[in-house]
Amino acid sequence: MARINHTPDPNPTRAKARARRNINLVLWWGIALVLLFALSAGAPWILILPLLVIGALVVTNTIQVVRGDGAEQHAIEPGRLVRATADNDPVSVPVTRAPNRRENGRRRGTLHYAGGKLSFTFGRNPKSRAKKADENLEGTTIFDSWPSDIALGPRPTMMRPQLTMTIDGVNHVIEFTMPEDLAAGMLGKVVAGAWFDQLVDLGATSREAK
Repeated sequence: MARINHTPDPNPTRAKARARRNINLVLWWGIALVLLFALSAGAPWILILPLLVIGALVVTNTIQVVRGDGAEQHAIEPGRLVRATADNDPVSVPVTRAPNRRENGRRRGTLHYAGGKLSFTFGRNPKSRAKKADENLEGTTIFDSWPSDIALGPRPTMMRPQLTMTIDGVNHVIEFTMPEDLAAGMLGKVVAGAWFDQLVDLGATSREAK
């Protein structure tokens, strides 16, 4: 028989994010089961509506974990960006970008850190409701800047799990989780927070409220 590997995850950021994902899933599965029990015990059938919504989201998130394509899989470990600069070992993670926290114009793409510079490149966005002129943005790099030229917003929190920054007077809101992700707050805080801290160490300025 093959021996099960119990070696701890060498990436503490990913391990922390994964733990928060699991906690979140347990909580939402619990809520779904409570609603199901209530319905079976004679509770008003109106409860079936939130049960269906929560059930669909829980199943979707569980599948995401099983497939291993959640945001936690792309969490960067401490010192990752420094190593990328020193060893010419680039970092690329899937994210979404919007020009403001209202998420108008939110699009998928890739956040890169290579050669000591941070950049974002638009990916495919087949479901975009943007104007036809915006449909050819695939492959376009919207910023490519040294950390010292980046002004970061407040440090990511559960209520604001985004990496916000201003580059050349333009606002960028980078999110590592999707809207349907039930763990977006808990998970996004950890994943985005790692980028925030490491960019500050590399020279980015922070407007974080004290």
